[in-house]
Amino acid sequence: MALPSLAFDGFGYQSYTAEHMDLGVRIVDDEYVGFWKNDGAIINGQTTPANDDRPAAGLRAMGIFDDNRLPFVRPAGDQWNFLGVDAGAPIYILPAQRDPLLPYLGWSTEDDSLADDGADEYRFTLVDMTGPEDSVFSVYTSSANVPMNTLAGFPAGSLLIGDGSHLHFNMAFSHPGTYDLYFQFEALDGGAVIATGQDMFRFQIVDKINDNGGFDSYEHWRRTVFTPVQIADETISGPSAAPLEDGISNLQRYAFGDDASVNFMWLEDNGTPVPGIEARMRFSSGDVMPVAEFSPQLVPPDWSDTSLLLVDQEPIHHDPGMEIRTYRVDHPESATGFLRLRSTP
Repeated sequence: MALPSLAFDGFGYQSYTAEHMDLGVRIVDDEYVGFWKNDGAIINGQTTPANDDRPAAGLRAMGIFDDNRLPFVRPAGDQWNFLGVDAGAPIYILPAQRDPLLPYLGWSTEDDSLADDGADEYRFTLVDMTGPEDSVFSVYTSSANVPMNTLAGFPAGSLLIGDGSHLHFNMAFSHPGTYDLYFQFEALDGGAVIATGQDMFRFQIVDKINDNGGFDSYEHWRRTVFTPVQIADETISGPSAAPLEDGISNLQRYAFGDDASVNFMWLEDNGTPVPGIEARMRFSSGDVMPVAEFSPQLVPPDWSDTSLLLVDQEPIHHDPGMEIRTYRVDHPESATGFLRLRSTP
C-alpha cells in the first residue's frame, strides 16, 4: 500500500504516552493525509503545546500498562468476543475517558485545511493492519456499538464524522506489541464521495507487568521506530546501518538510546572523588545486554575487573527497557583507569 509521507524532526517515531490528541485528516499539497492533532500531549517525556500538530509518520501512540496502570480484564459474556481474547484475559484499552497515564485519543475533522473542500462529513475506514500475531483491534463505545473490528478481516469498519467535528471511542488492542493501522479517508458531500486519501497511524502497547516492557528483539524495535519503506531497506534500518550523520549504528542506538553517548563524571565515595559514568542502556530486551566495564590498563587491556559499581538507575518511561544508569569505580586508589560501555547479544 503506497502512502504519502511527511518529514519530521528527530529519530524515528517519537513516543506519545499521555494527554489528548486526535487522529485527524487534513489536506497537504492537495492530498488528504492523516495527522496527530495535538492538544498538549506528552511526547518523548515532555509536555508539548497545544496545536503542535504532528504528521502521521511522526509519532506512535504508546499505551504503557504497568503497576500504575494495569491492563483491563475482558468481561465474561459472548457479546465481548469481538475483543479477540478469552474472558478474564488482559485487554489493552485506550479509553474514551481521560486517563492521566494513557493517551486520550479522539477522531477529528477540525483542521482549517478542510474548510473549503466542499465536504459536509468524512469517513475513516480501517482498510489494513500490521500487528502482533493473532492480534485484534477494536473501536467501540459498548458491546452493541463496535464500528471497527478486525476479527473478520478488512475493510474492518468505518467512522462517519461531520465536518468540523470531534468524537471519542474506546480503542482496544488484544496483545502487546506494535500496530500499524491503515485508514482510508473519504470526503463526502450529501453522501457522495468527492475526494479520498489514506495514511497509517502507529500504536505501541507495552506490558511491563511480566517482562519490564522491553522490546522482544532488534527486529521489534526496528519495526517500531522506522517507516514501512525504511523497514524494507536494510541499508537504512538494518542493525549495522547508520542512517544519521552522527555515524551511530542502529544496533548501537537500540542498545544505548538515540544519542548513544556516555557522560563521564566525578562521584563521591566517603568524601573522596572517584570517576564514574552515566549512560542510557537498554535492558529486558532481546538481542542486547549492555555492560559497563573498567580496566586499570589498556596495554594489555583487562576488562575482567569487576570494580565498577552501579549506584543509580532510572527507567525511561517512554522508551521501553531503557534506563539511565550511573556507575562508579570502587577503588579510588587507582592512579589511572579506563571506562567503557559495550553490548553483547
